[in-house]
Amino acid sequence: MAAASRKDALIITADPDMGQTLRSELEAQGWKTILTNSVGPVPKLLRRGDVDLILVDEANLSRAVSHPDRPLVSGAGDVSLLVFLTPEKRQDRTLLQGLEPRAILDLPMDAEQVRQALRRITDQSASAVDTDLLGNSEAIRRIRETIRQVGPVPVSVLITGESGSGKNMVVQALHRYSARADARLITVNCGAIPETLLESELFGHEKGAFTDARTRRQGIFEAADGGTVFLDEIGEMTLSAQVRLLQVLDTREITRLGSTHPLSVDVRVLAATNQDLEQAVNQGRFRSDLYHRLKVVELRVPPLRSHPEDIPVLVDHFIQIYRKEHGVPPIELDARAMDILLNYRWPGNIRELRNLVERLMVLSVNRRIGPADITQHLDGMDPSQVSGRADSNLPVQVGKTPEESQRDLLYWAVLEVAKDIKELKAYLMENPANLPSLPVYSQGAPPVADRVAEVEYTEADAAPSPGDDVKSLREVERETIARALRATGGHRKRTAALLDMPERTLYRKIQQYGL
Repeated sequence: MAAASRKDALIITADPDMGQTLRSELEAQGWKTILTNSVGPVPKLLRRGDVDLILVDEANLSRAVSHPDRPLVSGAGDVSLLVFLTPEKRQDRTLLQGLEPRAILDLPMDAEQVRQALRRITDQSASAVDTDLLGNSEAIRRIRETIRQVGPVPVSVLITGESGSGKNMVVQALHRYSARADARLITVNCGAIPETLLESELFGHEKGAFTDARTRRQGIFEAADGGTVFLDEIGEMTLSAQVRLLQVLDTREITRLGSTHPLSVDVRVLAATNQDLEQAVNQGRFRSDLYHRLKVVELRVPPLRSHPEDIPVLVDHFIQIYRKEHGVPPIELDARAMDILLNYRWPGNIRELRNLVERLMVLSVNRRIGPADITQHLDGMDPSQVSGRADSNLPVQVGKTPEESQRDLLYWAVLEVAKDIKELKAYLMENPANLPSLPVYSQGAPPVADRVAEVEYTEADAAPSPGDDVKSLREVERETIARALRATGGHRKRTAALLDMPERTLYRKIQQYGL
């Protein structure tokens, strides 16, 4: 959505003169306005997505904050908010609790102050939306700032980050902020084109250059002359194509396959990868000189799990996209459902979040989304996290498939067994006097099988006789853990410390003994 389309404003004031003055000022700048003297219409308008800017005076702000639905908080999303306060009310922090106004303006109203605030909102909204990088986290703000700084400079940029983290959005923003914004941006997925065709796709070929070259073909670099070429999954490019790409970057010339005549091209190259190119260089899979040539500027796009504070903004944005695209009512996530999203690991990053929102928009009968609606659509999310079962406090491998989780738990169990064996060995080595001596048989002694009748034994787990107060190790261990849990009020971390036992072992023992 371009900045120019953000033109729907809601004015909430009980002062008719102030309302008419604001309406005239906004409409003079191209805004469409709705004027009301109460907060009543706010929730409905926000749910419909018909509001981009709210202007509210302090009397209605007090009503909005005390409103059961808290309309200016619960549904505002990325809606801009201008608040009009008298000097004495500026100190009342309860009025602004849960709100993030773009500007606090003076009462009585100053028309020039309003105009300046509107200009700031327009500029900020344009920069945020133009980059398609929504979010208020420090990481996203730094990326937006770098894009504005680097975009106009025609240098190569290497964008790195996990799959689905938004590298394509960074590329599009860099192109829009450049002097080439009106020229072509052509994307090449280096991993999707067969090795034998990649060079032909990039640089073109002459007729007869190879078996199927029946006509001359223009390559992508030639077609993008004056614009930008985006090489996605650059780590998949063959070594021979890397040599030719380096030559293009150095000489700004391309040569079609089967030709000896170079052609001048003016192309900016942007590249992206989810691989560790430095490691690929060390392994000989990627040329060092090309790596440094592409990495004039490197932009690292963070994974979604490192800036979860942006998830509510992204969710609201995707809801509005699919509300219009699919023609379905918007959904609303309750607090517990949002907590799950904030704590999920997001292996698929923003792409996974977007797909989740689309599935919920299409499949949810109840438009109020709770934890159960979320967990059934998240890979590796254990439903016991929200089901209230007794084992809900056990560690859960979030962001992994069930098979991967089982494998990891088995691995830790093996480590615990190995640790127990090591401790037992150390105890026996330190206390040799407690070890029973092993029987020694002479060379002519009868086989052991013939002497079984002479051996007496008692099963370790056999029940003790009445009056015998000896307990099995299992019973002793169970009672000890139970007493420790009672002593710590059920706090498992303190219980593990009290027993000098690893927390994972304690979890396993609690499950084993049904405590």
